[in-house]
Amino acid sequence: MPALDDAPATISPELSACLAEARTFEKRGDMVGVRKAALTYLARCPREPAILALLGRAELLLGHPARALAPLTRSARLTNHFIFYLLQADCLRKLGRFSEQKEVLEKTSLWMPQTGTAYFMAGIAFEGIRETERAIRFYRQALTTLPNEAPVQHRLGRALVEKGETIGALHYLEQALALRPNEPTYLVDLSVALEHAGRLEEALATVEKALILQPDNPEAIHNRGHLLFNLNRSAEALAVFNDALATGRDCSKTLFSRGVTLLKLGQFEEGWVGYETRWGTSQTLPTNLPAPLWQGEPLEGCHILLHAEQGLGDSLQFIRFAPQLAERGAVVTVLAPPPLQRLFTTVAGVTHSVTDLSAEAHFDYHCPVASLPHRLGVTEANIPSAPYFSVPPEEASRQGSAIRRLMWSGKRPAQRVIGLVWSGAPRPAQVEAHAIDQRRSMPLSDLAPLFDLPDTVFVSFQLNGAQQITEAGLPIHDGTHGIRDFADTAARLLGIDLLVCVDTSIAHLAGGLGLPVWMMSRFDGCWRWLEHRSDTPWYPTMKIYRQPKPGDWAGLVMNLKEDMRAYTPALLAAAS
Repeated sequence: MPALDDAPATISPELSACLAEARTFEKRGDMVGVRKAALTYLARCPREPAILALLGRAELLLGHPARALAPLTRSARLTNHFIFYLLQADCLRKLGRFSEQKEVLEKTSLWMPQTGTAYFMAGIAFEGIRETERAIRFYRQALTTLPNEAPVQHRLGRALVEKGETIGALHYLEQALALRPNEPTYLVDLSVALEHAGRLEEALATVEKALILQPDNPEAIHNRGHLLFNLNRSAEALAVFNDALATGRDCSKTLFSRGVTLLKLGQFEEGWVGYETRWGTSQTLPTNLPAPLWQGEPLEGCHILLHAEQGLGDSLQFIRFAPQLAERGAVVTVLAPPPLQRLFTTVAGVTHSVTDLSAEAHFDYHCPVASLPHRLGVTEANIPSAPYFSVPPEEASRQGSAIRRLMWSGKRPAQRVIGLVWSGAPRPAQVEAHAIDQRRSMPLSDLAPLFDLPDTVFVSFQLNGAQQITEAGLPIHDGTHGIRDFADTAARLLGIDLLVCVDTSIAHLAGGLGLPVWMMSRFDGCWRWLEHRSDTPWYPTMKIYRQPKPGDWAGLVMNLKEDMRAYTPALLAAAS
């Protein structure tokens, strides 16, 4: 189905109102609202093809292809429009009814003109149901006959942004703007691609140009605030979000973005409230857990289930609050990802750490771990300090000592052992997370200046880093062989004097063990590290090194190297 903005102009006021209402719901990501609007209209006008297709598309996006099939089939029969046939065929594919899909596609070929416009409309249809790969193929076909059509260039560029192909996206969006330099929507989408590429100042300038042309564009307003936040101009970002909320020009992401901006500014009390609005914007609260959500009720004699919801680092950071729940009289069970399950058994107050729940499991409450700071009223002044993880003595002796013995691996004993981690999890299927990882990670070769420091043994804790170690040709030991989970990693970290790492989960692990950790932060640092600080209230043993400018790992590494040259490990200092 063509996008809602491409609906024909000659339609009844009632149909126009229905499409406008559906557009509002769709911009919020509320496909249940789209479905309700479509069903309300169809109760009066059951033979309207556009609304039948709208209903079918909503059901597809809600993951209900069986429900989508009937309205999509009917819309195609009523119009013989090739777009509706394409959607019907895609629905049959999702249902595994491949022979029927083939028949419909054959029928589609009879009605689909082999023109650039038809390919373009097909691309819009598949983009509308988030079949981005198919949309891209149709847009590329459209460009073979419409090479200078700005809307095609724009749509292809935007789809490539969604796919995470930033270089290609920049090319086509810049081509579109060369043809239509004052199109606000094109400028907004280009700003997103520039941000993904780490070109933050250019992204801000681009979105500000869009706002000159269209001051009330809610997406541009939000993106400007978000870019100011990333450029460590959080006070300005907060003013943007406050103004958007006050004037009613906010988009659905504004409350959450305002929340993390407040957290980055250290305004925790109000920031945690805003952070809770992540439900319904960037995340979905689980509905399959056998308990109601804990919202601060008394816990004496209650059994509460804590569960992970985001990355491993978030779980490692926020599990520190489990002891407070136990102190309130709760029995605490943690539903943990397998890599964290054994480690979490070492946290005080955790009675059970499990990776799945039995059918008979029952709890009085459940709570996502990242909601605990809000529920417990956490401020900078009352953050529970590290260490809160521990390692069984036999594991510390077995695994930690093996790492420590690397001090004697050279021609003469070294004075210190330093662990290294230079990249995070790439998560290519999550476009936003992947773009952030591209900015927070570096190649091992960028750390080469550290390796001429004397009396130092370097050990890699980078999972799957063996190939980079070989290619870089640097004197670094691989300390990851045989690691099963974070409990093993924790034991091995006890054998080093200092961990130097990027902003990834092992930083939280080392900090949670109370070990010295120097964290190398991208310029647009995460909200949890606050702004312009080299220390953090979350981990007293952590020191933060920030890129002097976006992408500048070389400047950061040289600053870190100077400090490392003078660094005396705690064990060595105690011995002297």
